[in-house]
Amino acid sequence: MELNDEDDYKLYWETMFLENEELELDSWGFDEVPISSYCDSSSVDGAVSSPPVTTKHIVSERNRRKKLNDRLHALRTVVPKISKMDKASIIKDAIEYIQELHEQERALQSEITELEFRKLRRSKRMNISETKKKKIDHTPEDSSGSQTSSIDSLELRISNVSEKTMAVTLTCDKNSDTMVRLCEVFDSLKLKTVTANIFAVSGRLWKTVYVEVEEEEKDELKMKIEAALTKS
Repeated sequence: MELNDEDDYKLYWETMFLENEELELDSWGFDEVPISSYCDSSSVDGAVSSPPVTTKHIVSERNRRKKLNDRLHALRTVVPKISKMDKASIIKDAIEYIQELHEQERALQSEITELEFRKLRRSKRMNISETKKKKIDHTPEDSSGSQTSSIDSLELRISNVSEKTMAVTLTCDKNSDTMVRLCEVFDSLKLKTVTANIFAVSGRLWKTVYVEVEEEEKDELKMKIEAALTKS
């Protein structure tokens, strides 16, 4: 029985209540009699006696049931999904709804904990990165010239030797790591080296590399070498 309107809902419970009362009174084996009709024969001048004990029990039971019905009605209003309108179903649905809320609470708490853990881990990584950066920034340059610097007084010349061979000649000041860095530059270009030689005279380095290139690559060769030397 689906009841969506509040007045129909109240009417339903009142009807159920009256039917239950009639059945219970019948089971007790007497009919309701107006309180004024009970007279104690021993009282003076036929004075009206106090209500029977059973009548007090009926009134008390009615009050108790009314409170129970009111609480069930209040419970019905806060539980979003009620399968049936009987008392047992309302209580069962309310218990399931509370259990569902507990599950949602645990899931949210777990998600909050995970987010806090990620935030803490990210904060630690940032602190470590900042520490490493400060160490690098404050590292003094040693006398061996290990810090990256440009190759001093560099001169570059490229000339054709044959149809597919070109000579690349580099001249620069001789420093402790210049020779190594020149080799690294040419290795990074992935050129087809035919032969290479290097020698030093009076504080200057001469490096000549013969490379094999296709005709369409000749114009780009110098730009590639200059770009690589700039990054070195």
